[in-house]
Amino acid sequence: MKIFLIGYMGCGKSRWGKIIAAHYGVRFVDLDTLIEERENLTIPKIFEKFGESGFRQREHDALKSISNTENIIVATGGGAPCFNNNMEEMNRLGVTLFIECSPSLLRERITNSDTERPLVKNFSQDELLDYIKRHLKIRMPFYEKSQYKMVSGNLELGDFTTILDPIINL
Repeated sequence: MKIFLIGYMGCGKSRWGKIIAAHYGVRFVDLDTLIEERENLTIPKIFEKFGESGFRQREHDALKSISNTENIIVATGGGAPCFNNNMEEMNRLGVTLFIECSPSLLRERITNSDTERPLVKNFSQDELLDYIKRHLKIRMPFYEKSQYKMVSGNLELGDFTTILDPIINL
């Protein structure tokens, strides 16, 4: 069983991934953390050193490296489904669950996050909201290839287990 959580940055993939993995007693992997550990660099430093294309290749390689791992919940980066046929690969390897979130809630979460996000680090609040809206339009066709979807906001673990219990055969 492999479950891939996908969605825009700030939608809650890492947070919910940890909670879901603990609930089911399985391993949790944050794809960005895996890349940082493999490269011994932070995501912002990887972007700085190798550019977005270099990061996206490392992201694809990290995804391939866990392809044979079972009983795992994977929080992907927001762009992971959009490059290198990653979405098709995740759908082939396991179950994909898209956590959808409104642009205004995403802006709030990104603004209040301690995580450095290289793609949006120099934006004002208005610029950030405009960027999120434009970026979501580009990414949505990839996210919509997901097998399941949840709408973020007031989610609870039970919202996830309703979908995942039958998949995990509990």
